Amino acid sequence: MVQKANLQKAVEIYQYMERDFSENEIPDYQRYLKLTKENIHNVYVYKENGQEVAYFITIEKEEKVLITHLAVIEDYRGKGMGKRLLEAIKTFLGNKKMLMVEVETEKNAKNEQELTIIERRIRYYLKAGFRKCEGIEYRLFDMDYYILIYSTFINEISDKEVKQTIEAIYGGLFPKKNLIINEIEN
Repeated sequence: MVQKANLQKAVEIYQYMERDFSENEIPDYQRYLKLTKENIHNVYVYKENGQEVAYFITIEKEEKVLITHLAVIEDYRGKGMGKRLLEAIKTFLGNKKMLMVEVETEKNAKNEQELTIIERRIRYYLKAGFRKCEGIEYRLFDMDYYILIYSTFINEISDKEVKQTIEAIYGGLFPKKNLIINEIEN
């Protein structure tokens, strides 16, 4: 079951994020609180059998949703929870035109272990029915990302629409110099 987190729960989720993500992937705490209080991003908790087992954060623009953070709580990893979480998200947000996730590119890996994690994340989303937007990579606060999308309208979604959505989502959140979108020729 997916539930929107209240402010108190969102603060708890931030503590999970500090353990689950690298330092450069975590927003500044004050910024995180501001985005939460102003409903610019939405923090959600996923529960099974009454237990909080995962969480995710979204930013929505019209009928498009960017999942900026997604993680299974450590005690529940390796039990198929990630697959069930993505299925729950697809059901919960199924009325939206497009779900997007950011995944670090291999360029960000500092060592073999990080490279393995990045490659595993990409395979995880592809296996769950997402497709890599081949025509776009972007750099956000010195991190390189791929965008992967899921949609029942997948054949109707162009790279241009994805790019415009990313620009619209991030456009008002921080100075333009922090987001560089590269269009890749296929």
